[in-house]
Amino acid sequence: MPQPIFCQTPTKGLLNLAYARQIRFRNLHINMAWQFTCFLTWSNGEKEIFINKDAQAINQTIQKITQTKD
Repeated sequence: MPQPIFCQTPTKGLLNLAYARQIRFRNLHINMAWQFTCFLTWSNGEKEIFINKDAQAINQTIQKITQTKD
């Protein structure tokens, strides 16, 4: 069982990123404005899209994890 990697997002609640298979970040042009977006594929194959503050929270959690591993 993987070690939990918890991420609290403003609108989607608490996520355990240990079950993420793939996480990609992009800036997309949505509704006449650029939106920071996270495309997350879970280990079971389900996909979710997180926008703006949720995507930023996931990005910050990933950055903290990668900094502590170095």
